[in-house]
Amino acid sequence: MEEILRKLQRDASGSKYKAIKESCTWALETLGGLDTVAKIPPHLLREKCLLPLQLALESKNVKLAQHALAGMQKLLSEERFVSMETDSDDKQLLNQILNAVKVTPSLNEDLQVEVMKVLLCITYTPTFDMNGSAVLKIAEVCIETYTCSCHQRSINTAVRATLSQMLGDLTLQLRQRQENTIIENPDAPQGFRSQGLTVEALCDDVVSVLAVLCEKLQASINDSQQLQLLYLECILSILSSSSSSMYLHRGFTDLIWKSLCPALVVILGNPIHDKTITSAHSTSTGTSMESDSASLGVSDHGRGSGCSCTAPTLSGPVARTIYYLATELVRLVGSVDSLKPVLQSLYHRVLLYPPPQHRVEAIKIMREILGSPQRLYDLAGPSSLESEPRKRSISKRKSHLDLLKLIMDGMTEACIKGGIEACYAAVSCVCTLLGALDELSQGKGLNDNQVQQLLLRLEELRDGAESSRDSMEINEADFRWQRKVLSSEHTPWETGNERSPDISISVTTDTGQTTLEGELGQTTPEDHKNGLKSPAIQEGRETMSKVSEPETIDQPDVVQRSHTVPYPDITNFLSVDCRTRSYGSRYSESNFSVDDQDLSRTEFDSCDQYSMAAEKDSGRSDVSDIGSDNCSLADEEQTPRDYMGHRSLRTAALSLKLLKNQEADQHSARLFIQSLEGLLPRLLALSSVEEVDSALQNFASTFCSGMMHSPGFDGGSSLSIQMLMNADSLYTAAHCALLLNLKLSHGDYYRKRPNVAPGMMKEFMKQVQTSGVLMVFSQAWIEELFHQVLDRNMLGEAGYWGSPEDNNLPLITMLTDIDGLESSAIGGQLMASASMESPFTQSRKLDDSTVAGIAFARYILVGCWKNLIDTLSTPLTGRMAGSSKGLAFILGAEGIKEQNQKERDAICMSLDGLRKAARLSCALGVAANCASALAQMAAASCVQEEKEERESQEPSDALAQVKLKVEQKLEQMGKAQGVWLHTAHVLCMDAILSVGLEMGSHNPDCWPHVFRVCEYVGTLEHTHFSDGLSQPPLTIHQPQKTSGSSGLLGELEFKSSSQEQSLEQGPSLNAAPVVQPHTIQELVRECSRGRTSDFRGGSLSGNSAAKVVLSLSTQADRLFDDATDKLNLTALGGFLYQLKKASQSQLFHSVTDTVDYSLTMPGEVKSTQDQKSALHLYRLGDAMLRIVRSKARPLLHVMRCWSLVAPHLVEAACHKERHVSQKAVSFIHDILTEVLTDWSEPPHFHFNEALFRPFERIMQLELCDEDVQDQVVTSIGELVEVCSAQIQSGWRPLFSALETVHSGNKSEVKEYLVGDYSMGKGQAPVFDVFEAFLNTDNIQVFANAATSYIMCLMKFVKGLGEVDCKEIGDCVPGAGATSTDLCLPALDYLRRCSQLLAKIYKMPLKPIFLSGRLASLPRRLQEQSASSEDGIESVLSDFDDDTGLIDVWIILLEQLTAAVSICPRQHQPPTLDLLFELLRDVTKTPGPGFGIYAVVHLLLPVMSLWLRRSHKDHSYWDVASANFKHAIGLSCELVVEHIQSFLHSDIRYESMINTMLKDLFELLVVCVAKPTETISRVGCSCIRYVLVTAGPVFTEEMWRLACCALQDAFSATLKPVKDLLGCFHSGTEGFSGEGCQVRVAAPSSSPSAEAEYWRIRAMAQQVFMLDTQSSPKTPNNFDHAQSCQLIIELPPDERPNGHAKKRRGPTWC
Repeated sequence: MEEILRKLQRDASGSKYKAIKESCTWALETLGGLDTVAKIPPHLLREKCLLPLQLALESKNVKLAQHALAGMQKLLSEERFVSMETDSDDKQLLNQILNAVKVTPSLNEDLQVEVMKVLLCITYTPTFDMNGSAVLKIAEVCIETYTCSCHQRSINTAVRATLSQMLGDLTLQLRQRQENTIIENPDAPQGFRSQGLTVEALCDDVVSVLAVLCEKLQASINDSQQLQLLYLECILSILSSSSSSMYLHRGFTDLIWKSLCPALVVILGNPIHDKTITSAHSTSTGTSMESDSASLGVSDHGRGSGCSCTAPTLSGPVARTIYYLATELVRLVGSVDSLKPVLQSLYHRVLLYPPPQHRVEAIKIMREILGSPQRLYDLAGPSSLESEPRKRSISKRKSHLDLLKLIMDGMTEACIKGGIEACYAAVSCVCTLLGALDELSQGKGLNDNQVQQLLLRLEELRDGAESSRDSMEINEADFRWQRKVLSSEHTPWETGNERSPDISISVTTDTGQTTLEGELGQTTPEDHKNGLKSPAIQEGRETMSKVSEPETIDQPDVVQRSHTVPYPDITNFLSVDCRTRSYGSRYSESNFSVDDQDLSRTEFDSCDQYSMAAEKDSGRSDVSDIGSDNCSLADEEQTPRDYMGHRSLRTAALSLKLLKNQEADQHSARLFIQSLEGLLPRLLALSSVEEVDSALQNFASTFCSGMMHSPGFDGGSSLSIQMLMNADSLYTAAHCALLLNLKLSHGDYYRKRPNVAPGMMKEFMKQVQTSGVLMVFSQAWIEELFHQVLDRNMLGEAGYWGSPEDNNLPLITMLTDIDGLESSAIGGQLMASASMESPFTQSRKLDDSTVAGIAFARYILVGCWKNLIDTLSTPLTGRMAGSSKGLAFILGAEGIKEQNQKERDAICMSLDGLRKAARLSCALGVAANCASALAQMAAASCVQEEKEERESQEPSDALAQVKLKVEQKLEQMGKAQGVWLHTAHVLCMDAILSVGLEMGSHNPDCWPHVFRVCEYVGTLEHTHFSDGLSQPPLTIHQPQKTSGSSGLLGELEFKSSSQEQSLEQGPSLNAAPVVQPHTIQELVRECSRGRTSDFRGGSLSGNSAAKVVLSLSTQADRLFDDATDKLNLTALGGFLYQLKKASQSQLFHSVTDTVDYSLTMPGEVKSTQDQKSALHLYRLGDAMLRIVRSKARPLLHVMRCWSLVAPHLVEAACHKERHVSQKAVSFIHDILTEVLTDWSEPPHFHFNEALFRPFERIMQLELCDEDVQDQVVTSIGELVEVCSAQIQSGWRPLFSALETVHSGNKSEVKEYLVGDYSMGKGQAPVFDVFEAFLNTDNIQVFANAATSYIMCLMKFVKGLGEVDCKEIGDCVPGAGATSTDLCLPALDYLRRCSQLLAKIYKMPLKPIFLSGRLASLPRRLQEQSASSEDGIESVLSDFDDDTGLIDVWIILLEQLTAAVSICPRQHQPPTLDLLFELLRDVTKTPGPGFGIYAVVHLLLPVMSLWLRRSHKDHSYWDVASANFKHAIGLSCELVVEHIQSFLHSDIRYESMINTMLKDLFELLVVCVAKPTETISRVGCSCIRYVLVTAGPVFTEEMWRLACCALQDAFSATLKPVKDLLGCFHSGTEGFSGEGCQVRVAAPSSSPSAEAEYWRIRAMAQQVFMLDTQSSPKTPNNFDHAQSCQLIIELPPDERPNGHAKKRRGPTWC
């Protein structure tokens, strides 16, 4: 110190500096004294020394001033000047020095900088007490200096640096104290250490400093930006050094929301001053704000829509500082709920207010927040707990994600509209965010406190994630929410749940439809492992009272609203349409609301008639009880007297009947559950899935046969459920029941017994019905099944308790393979054998941080998904402002120009981002979101689409525009260059193929994009390998090694995660080429080695490109194989359904959404000629074959898959192109062969019937050409030959298919219809099928298909419709020989069928002929009606035992008699012989009664029909009379036999025989009355025959009938004579008649007029002369067709209604 004073003394020469000199001298003296240190206190020493220094500083002499400043530095560093004791204010070191340098603002620049250093040094002296007031004092000097000379660059910087450093230190001291890491300064004197302020005081200090700075900032708003910058930087340095626990300090948070944020908001943009404000809505079509609003039901989230359209006025540094401040605020107070709105308004100004192109800086700075897991937590994590009283005043109606969404919206908008720079920034920002989420999902980056907070809020995070999911229907979600709020035992806000329900309820008047808009998350089944933890449902009243209890005080608005829920009555509620699933249980105790019944009624109506309970009073109720009482609706209308009473009686009867049926159903369901329960212990003990499956099949089969033969099996008029029951439905129902039981026990339902969510039963019903099997259960049955499972834990009682060993049991594995217990974890939708862990161990011991990280990452990813995808897809679609190119541009030549590098990098980065997003959503178990990412990737990579498609439709959506631009680009580049692909595309396709399986398993909507890529890869392969010479080489572009893209290729970390590897490198059994190709990454890397940076030079040589394509192709094949091998049933169903739709779109012009057989094709047939890649149809067929061959899949899977695949194979089989239809039929054939050879169908199963149905449909649709028909018939023949014993229930559709065979053109005769005598086969190959059927040992199989068998054979008897002719009976067949060749064997098989029926009839235990029973329903109903007077039906009941056998027999005889009259003429004689043979046989078995019944009901009605067939056309009988005479003769003979044999054998038959005789006479009289002579004569002679032959045994009644018949015959034949006689008076001479005109019309040009004369004369003699008088000289060669006509005309006055009446009659009468 002394040295400096001396220097100063020396330099201060001259009178001007006298004062300085003197003061130096004094100071030196004082210092030089011996006992200075001991006597003089330090503050006096300082005073002495500072005086000369101050004077020197003020002297305006630079040299002196420099000495002075050096002196001050010394002063601070020497111990003697540092005081130990506390002095009064003005004697303290700080104040003394500040006093000395108060001249600073007027000094020159360099000195000012030195002063700043001195000031900074003060704060570092050991005794300096760092507190607010001290700091402010120093700051004042600094700010003053700054104000004066901020235009000087150096001082500007120095002041800012000093202040920042100092304020930072101040805050740091506090932070260390708060975090208990304060390190005592070892240099400080001993006593000083213990002093120092408490944490609270320090806090207040910092806040006071901050408050001053904020005031100054507010004051400077309208001043220069330099000052604003200084204050902002000061505030930033305080905030950035503050500890994140500062938010606990009340003053701090108040300061932020009261002064700091408002000031920042105003600086960023003040709408009052900015005259250029527009609404974001008027301009925006693509703004994220609007597109997002749909998903929340609130337009633009209540953030203002104003935004500026000019550049912001603030300077770059100021703006940047504010952006950094905004990020610091997120760190400090982001998690405080009450400050969220404040931050949102600030961020609105940062990111949404400036025009999109001016947001680049802000977006770059946002990367810092979005890239750090900790900041993400602050931004979107659950709010930190505040003290109770404050919590009440805050409206918590917004979600945690709002701030993050606001940031994302700002970025998305900037990306789309802000030009290439902004786009690049936004895309890189999104990629950074994805990186952070990746870190989070691995449990990195969060501190323990945050992890604990997240774990407390896990449920809430899950719910939140669901609420913003785009794919969920809003209405459904809101209803689910409302259910949760109105019905949970603890209302959400009681349980410490932080979020308030944002419900607004509105009832629209016109429909009365209720809608609810809620922003809160819902508990959907995917979140809870089985969706059963949903809170208990209580009745509405109770909940309402609960809501209004005092503890819910902090939710005033919700409480009021719940009281005014506007449901004036239930009708409003019921009018909600089905889409908004209403939950009626608030109104009724029952679990099944009226609405549910409505819904399920429509679903069930098709298969049962019990669902009429819901509409007892409507007219339809009639249907189910015809016959239960004899009064029909018509009677009611005629009896108005007792109408009301009668109606109610009927209703009562009906209700009783329904109740009885319902009870029977419920009883049968209970029996079923009991038997299943008995079987369970054995099922659990079995050691493999195959055994469990076959045990369940056998169980269903035995239960079914037990039901069929049970005594309760009613033969009433209604179709009872037992009668229709099939084992398939029971087998499926068993699976559904056990799966429900498993889910309930995992949801801990049986222990806690909460009330069941009302949607659950509907879900269960839906599951039972969509299993791919025809379900024949009534609603009552299924409901009972559901309630039984709820009541008893069958699995638990059988010994399953959910332990890990239990979960590996084959039965449990089989159940989890149905839908993976709705798990959304990775591999959760794969079969147990394929996925790494079972769905039960999903919560495998992850450490807390991972669990929390995953939940949080998922929450953010789902919440921001839409923004992520919008941003990432912008560069690809070329939508960004300033780019008209998009993807296509990456391939073109202008890619070389430097200014486009940024855009290219953006494209590469966005593809990379999409891959990350896809992988993340997979890894986080929200693969349901992936469809949009995959869609973008697929659109990006499949760049060369068909031109025709493009021409046919104008591009509307973004994806179509991408394609369009890309194609135009490709065309410009010319054909010579072949296919151009960028490596980014290759990597994208690789990514889609490697995650496709996992994503598709969770969300079937992903499949179309995966298929699209597979198709495209196929096309590439075709292009490359189809013809090596003519095709140009395929070229794959390598991007230039710029920073962006080299990252993309350099660190190809895409498949590095272990999960991807396992998905990727599953053993591919069949698709692997000899040399396993490298992974795509390796190939791409290999190609990029040694390339120059020239963009064009980066194209791969043909060889490398080929390798890449080959590798992709192998990967695509493996994907399809894995899908069929690994997906569980639900996921597999989704896969096949989407593949079917993809295939439909290739083959037809439209696509159907249903999976049932349809009567028409999906649309116009599309040509497949220009298809470069394999058809999806081939993939579909192969997939089905793999499923059928897979030993691991139970029958249930095969059933469900077949129901999806078969209808499409039928459509394809009717495709016009032969290669398509041929392939489809051969797939059906192969699949059938596989199933039939591997599996023998247990009794009562009908799956084989479903298997053969496609053949039946193909043949019946008649859309297929003859080649397809031939292929089907041949295929059926092969199947019968190979495995006839296994066909079982398949025979029925098989015969239905053969029934529609056509014999085709006359020229060529089908091989299968011609007997090959050279081979020793006497009959056509097609009859081998019938032979095989009759030879099956199983009579139940025969019983099931007997009717179809008969109908099919009848087709051969009636002829195959070869020739078109007016009357079927008169066809003259084309190929005469073949026709009878088909008829005779067919008749023989019918004879054998009848013999077999007779055999079965004698058996003690007969099988049930279901088709017979169904066919006989109308007859039974008729019989029960009042019409049965003649007692014949009562006889039927003697031998009809309700098995349906008699009905089949009746069908056989009925068909045969009907065929007699209409089959081709040469078939008639053999058919007649067989018919009468059978009619005689049935009198032996079943008995005479049946024989007589057959004659009365079958034979005679058909004969009278035949008689009427001439339609007054006489020529008909020229050809038909011979067969008719034959038939009528045989009929009479048969009747006579019956009369002789049975008249006296049994008194009961007498009335039946009378009926038979009466009907026969009626028929013969009609014959006699026929104008055709031959028929008429036959009638006469038959009457004579009957009377002569059977007369001796006639009873009196019979003779009466005979006399009546004769009387009728006479009156019929004599009618024309009577007419003629009526025209003449007796004794008259004239021949023209009196009273009317009689004229003879004879054929004029008859060549045989002579013969005609003789004929007429003979006829007249025959009628009018006695036998002795007449000499019959009728010529032999007359032709009655030329006979004369008598025309009788009445005179005009006798004509009725004035028309001439002409009577004509042939002359012979």
